[in-house]
Amino acid sequence: MKLKVALITGAGSGIGLAIVRNLLQSNEYLVYANYHSDKNSQPLFDLKKKFKEKLVLNQADCTVESEVKNLSNLINENKIDLLINTIGVLHSDTLSPEKSLKDFNSNDFLEIMNINVAITLLLAKYFGSTLNDNSYFVSLSAKVGSIADNRMGGWYSYRISKAALNMAIKNISLEFKRATPQAIVLAIHPGTTDTKLSKPYSSRRNYKLHSPDESAINILRVIKTATKDSSGKFLSWDGGEIKW
Repeated sequence: MKLKVALITGAGSGIGLAIVRNLLQSNEYLVYANYHSDKNSQPLFDLKKKFKEKLVLNQADCTVESEVKNLSNLINENKIDLLINTIGVLHSDTLSPEKSLKDFNSNDFLEIMNINVAITLLLAKYFGSTLNDNSYFVSLSAKVGSIADNRMGGWYSYRISKAALNMAIKNISLEFKRATPQAIVLAIHPGTTDTKLSKPYSSRRNYKLHSPDESAINILRVIKTATKDSSGKFLSWDGGEIKW
């Protein structure tokens, strides 16, 4: 049986790693897994030892256009059936979500926009032509990027970047429709997941906390059940549509 081809970015840990693991265990995919650095990526390297030729690893910084282009050259012999971008940032050693406008910093804002929005646009630019007719192009968004659902304010850079990502997904879906009309383009909210991104904040509210494996299963389920009419939409981990 000919394997389908998947590209997962941000595969070194968290949800990206869990998606890679689930795809490999399905025995349906040849998986290209992009990771940023060796640090914290050992579980991905362990998967490589187990699955060997079914898993192809590539180290790249997807905020750098030339590295995304090189990544596309690596797999241009294959048509992609599934592309999922799991890269995103809420906080880091130098970044924190703003509680109010007095915390806003324009340099931090631009860094967050570069990671949370520009990567998806670069992936669309360099991989759009490699998609199969019945393929999926997916980027993980966040419910806090919903303008209609915003009742608390704060977190300016993160909220704005995810709202911009949703617009990018809508735009991409319209452009892809002309070249690959059967391709499905989605923004998916994975739910609050027990990862490094959400750990400092996940205990502050009574959200359902998913394990990375649960989130991966939910995301793949949403993708599998999505139809052509779903393309360009913002969907939740449970399959429901989230208002822009």
